Amino acid sequence: IPDDMIAKAISLGVSKINVNTECQLSFADATRKYIEAGKDLQGKGFDPRKLLKGGRDNIVARAKELMEEFGSVNKA
Repeated sequence: IPDDMIAKAISLGVSKINVNTECQLSFADATRKYIEAGKDLQGKGFDPRKLLKGGRDNIVARAKELMEEFGSVNKA
């Protein structure tokens, strides 16, 4: 969702924006890169905690960005 569309929606009173698909795509991208780099075949790279860490980190980073965009920081 482009930033300008989010800002406009919020200014018009929208209070709920679904971002799950965006988070899923971010997670899948990081996981794909990990596997394509062959890291799952190195040492204990097959460990789910290692395999899925990049995806988790991407979701956390995107969630922080979205909180800034939505103006939600320090409001909970």
